[in-house]
This record gives sequence, C-alpha cells and structure tokens, in this order.
Amino acid sequence: MASSRHRILVLALALAVAAAFPSLAGAQAWTAPKPTDKVEGGINWTTQVITASAVGVAPPYAVSVEHGRALAIQAGAVLARQELLAVARGMVIDSRTTVQAAMVANSVTEARVSGVIRGAQVVGTRDLGGGAVEVTVAIPATGEFADLVLPRPPQPVPPGGVVTPAPAPAPVVPTPAPRPTTVVAVFTGLVVDARGLGIKPAMAPKILSEGGQEVYGFSVVDRNWVIQQGMAGYAKDLPAAQAHSRVTDKPLTVKAVAAAGTNKTDVVISNTDAQLLLGAGQNLEFLGKARVMLVVD
Repeated sequence: MASSRHRILVLALALAVAAAFPSLAGAQAWTAPKPTDKVEGGINWTTQVITASAVGVAPPYAVSVEHGRALAIQAGAVLARQELLAVARGMVIDSRTTVQAAMVANSVTEARVSGVIRGAQVVGTRDLGGGAVEVTVAIPATGEFADLVLPRPPQPVPPGGVVTPAPAPAPVVPTPAPRPTTVVAVFTGLVVDARGLGIKPAMAPKILSEGGQEVYGFSVVDRNWVIQQGMAGYAKDLPAAQAHSRVTDKPLTVKAVAAAGTNKTDVVISNTDAQLLLGAGQNLEFLGKARVMLVVD
C-alpha cells in the first residue's frame, strides 16, 4: 500500500512539473550559441534570446531520487527566473535607455515585464550530481517583451494642447559624384562592419551619417517589424553576418567609421554610404523590414 502511494505521489509530482514547465515534456535539447553569435551577459543578440541558469537542489525530505530531481528542477526554475529578470533589467534599449530605466519610469511596464519573466520556459536541465540540477530558462527578446519596453511613436497633440517645437533639421548629407555605371544594384539586406569601435549591442540601435542624420532607426523601420525580429541582428564574424537569413542572399556591406550615443550603441557610417542608402529608393526597401546585421567585437 505504501509503495503504491509512493508511486502515485511521484507520478503526480512529475505531471505537475511537466504542466508548469511544458518545454520539459519532449522538448528539444538546449542548443549552445554558435562561435560567431554575439552573446553578452546572458543575451544572445544574434538569435534574440535572453537566458539565465540557476541550480536547484533536492530537499532532504524527498522520498525518492525521481521525487528529489523534480523538486530540484522546480526550485532551480524559480531561481533562474529571478536571475532572468536581473538580466532583462540590464538590457540596453537604445543610446540613452535601459530596460531598468523603462521599468522604473513606468510601473505598468515593470509589472508586465515581471509577468513575462514568470512565464519563461525551461529550455534545459543538467544533472550536477548529489541531487543538484542546473536549470536554464529563456524568453525571446522580441515579441511581447520588446513591445513592452521599446519606445512608442509620439502621440498626436490634442486640440488646444501645447505643441512641441519641431527639432532642428538634420544636416544635409553631401551628394557624392555619380558613379560611372548603368547597372542598378539590388540588395536584400544591410551588413555594417562595426568591429574595433567598441559598439555595444542594443534593442534599438541607430545608423547615422557622419553629419548626424538618421539613416536607419524608427524613422525608417516600422515598429511592428522591430517587435517581431529586433531592430538589428548582431554577429562577431563578417562572413556569418553576410550569410545570415536575416539579410538573405545579397546584402550590401558597408564599414562603420565611429560609435555614437551615450551607451555607444549607435553606428556611424560615411556620408557616401549614407547617401547610397538614402537615395536608392525602392531597391533598399529591406531597411523598412529590419533586414540589418551589425558585426561587432
């Protein structure tokens, strides 16, 4: 009778853990980042995934090895989600803002971001021996999380409201001499080689001309595309970036000349390359769909 009750207890606990952490039931093994991926502080900026790990330990009152492991996974997942929230708070949104600052400024954002973190799935477990299990949880940096923290377009001023003065016009980018060619190149994406400049990954980086004009940012790409796949992908290797599915098979590659912004997240390119992007019209519609890769150290 006692043995039967024990088996029922273990089965019930296993089912409860599988329900709480659906990715454990028949989930694919967690895939380690590729050597060319840009991974920093628990964030894979190439795959747009935020991860965190923690160790859970089987309690002394566990009635079996299986029971103890299930409880260790449960405890490890709770601790890993707490670590994941800390990782998410430290993410840089743009040249001036972090997720932490956005959460402090808006209590609704803080509550909803915390809710997203609580729903993070277990994507990997690793037995360490002695009843200890390392648990890894993850959420995408896109989708609901991105929608909560990314800046929104300014709202129209209501009738009778105070109108904010228009910003000063951006400097005019000099027009380069015409190129002696009759063939118009059609590109499928943009790769910016920004190695050696100390560029820091961010959720919403900008690409600027040497004169400070915004070549790529929310003025060009629709926010919905950014929510779906991020403003830009990152890689540590130029050939890997050029071959990435984000920019498909024929990307334009340009070299960055400087970093910009308080957080050094924005990329400056030459005026000649900026004019090429701004003046290519329908041949560079990929910018509006966030088909951009940044190569960083």
